[in-house]
Amino acid sequence: MSFAELLNVHERLNELFLLHQEALLRLDLELAAGRLRIYERELRAHMRVEEDLLMPVYERAGKIVGGPPEFFIGEHRRMLEFLARFAVTLDELKVEGGDPARRVIRLLDEEAAFKGLCEHHDMRERNIFFPALDRVTDDAERQELIDRCFAANSQLE
Repeated sequence: MSFAELLNVHERLNELFLLHQEALLRLDLELAAGRLRIYERELRAHMRVEEDLLMPVYERAGKIVGGPPEFFIGEHRRMLEFLARFAVTLDELKVEGGDPARRVIRLLDEEAAFKGLCEHHDMRERNIFFPALDRVTDDAERQELIDRCFAANSQLE
């Protein structure tokens, strides 16, 4: 049992974001906006679990080069800032007249930067955060925390 099992949640989040982007490609802006809201809701819940439940445990590992808690929390905030901009852009696309294709392309370009941030964050969790959690917990605590994380995430599905 390892905290790396929580990466399954990241895969689910990635799939939700791709569904949003597929709707964008079809220029179905209402569906894209709805899927973006679902993605954001689930991402926020996942972040809450990491910050409220796992971060206090992670801090027991002490100083880790390239992995202070502020880095992870800062990345979470930047992700949410991106999502807020995407929502505004989608609202603007829905009310502006004319062909939205080029504006959707610009949005997809911005979303590529967001996905890059998410990939970077995922790698830092995979290589720093989860291994540190594995080191500072025993089998019983690890199992209990992983079960709580999965329970919190499964309530959303």
